[in-house]
Amino acid sequence: MQRRIFARGWLVFLILAGLWSGCAPKRLAPLVPGEEPHVQDDHFRVPTLLNVGLVEGRASLLVDVNGPCLVLDAHSRQELHRLGQQGGQVAFSRVGESVAWSHGSQRGKQAAVVLQPVDPDYRLTNDDQDYRGDFLIIPSPKTDGLTLVNQVDMESYLKGVVPWEIGRHGKDELAALAAQAVAARTYTVSHLGRRKSLGFDVFASVMDQVYKGSRHEDELCNQAIAETHSLVLKSNGHLVEAYYSACCGGTSSRVEKVWPRKASPYLVDHPDSPGSGEKAFCSESKYFHWVETWSGDRLEEILQKTLPAYVDHMIQGERPAWARPMFSPSGSGADPKHPGKLHDLEILAYTPSGRIAHLMISTAAGTYHVRGDRVRWVMAPASGKPTILRSARFELEKVRRDGRLTQISARGGGYGHGIGLCQTGALEMARQGYSAAEILVHYYPGSVLQRLESQ
Repeated sequence: MQRRIFARGWLVFLILAGLWSGCAPKRLAPLVPGEEPHVQDDHFRVPTLLNVGLVEGRASLLVDVNGPCLVLDAHSRQELHRLGQQGGQVAFSRVGESVAWSHGSQRGKQAAVVLQPVDPDYRLTNDDQDYRGDFLIIPSPKTDGLTLVNQVDMESYLKGVVPWEIGRHGKDELAALAAQAVAARTYTVSHLGRRKSLGFDVFASVMDQVYKGSRHEDELCNQAIAETHSLVLKSNGHLVEAYYSACCGGTSSRVEKVWPRKASPYLVDHPDSPGSGEKAFCSESKYFHWVETWSGDRLEEILQKTLPAYVDHMIQGERPAWARPMFSPSGSGADPKHPGKLHDLEILAYTPSGRIAHLMISTAAGTYHVRGDRVRWVMAPASGKPTILRSARFELEKVRRDGRLTQISARGGGYGHGIGLCQTGALEMARQGYSAAEILVHYYPGSVLQRLESQ
């Protein structure tokens, strides 16, 4: 694909000079003609603090603080106790529908409690991780025990996300770190409120984004976050659902073929390359090609757990209509919770991006119809590492002896769901001189940048 200097007016110049300062690429060109990224001036308001769910259902909690700290009633904000200059440790447990707390001889019981360092430079510590901001401790709404929530501003939250999601890299990859920062910020804002019933906004895990607080922040990742401060992506006036994965395996996937979601104009099938037939940006990833092998007995053992879990998962919400039929019994009294002997596996359909759309698994109990990305959970690796299959982009090879499956191999490519930004591809694009804005418009076609405004 022909490259040319990317300079169209002062707006574009200011974006590239101001947002990606210090990492201006030598050769810049829009990846999709007519879709140059730009910043919209309208503002989108978000809460000043996020609520990040660190722990759920814990019988007791121990929190350390390295300086002066207030124990507050979460509802009235009344000061209940003050830790002195040396800080200390505060213990929490659940008593009925209340939170019991103690520090030395001081103790109390409230509906919910906040720990607030007097100075924001002090950190709160739980499970050997340090955190900026405050801690909110509440009775877990849907289970026994306590829920620990980190109340933190958006940019500080991202400092604990970006290095764990895309990794730590050099200056040549700074544009990819900036693109990741925008994607992570956008994902967070677009998912606000979805975990409200649990008492927080987002999980601190792969359920949303991996977040590990402040102890292991990365200087370049922090720089990328600062240079993209408050920027998110929009498409057609709405926030982008900025999904991303480690390696797309050469082709990004449209969202509705992988998950039970509505189609999106920016989460579509397209090759991860600068042009048709050219080398994929992520082609040098160690996960671009992989093989996973099971013995027949081992896979049968795994399926006794994963197939019932699949059925339980897919009967919830809007999933049944997307996944139907899920199970066809072999006869009266057949129980999908007890698959029994494995007879066969067959891929019945692929998505346009080469991922499995429909996997049929025949067992003594009947036939299971596994759809989309959940194939990765059902076909869990024999070793348990990783806990789910790297990708749904694979072909099956089967070996039989006397009619029984003795070995099954999956030959695949990619790591993750393959929707949206490909992190390995983004890093290579940065090394090739693409800007963060170009990386974003490549993986989220038609998107534009917009600044957030805190409430």
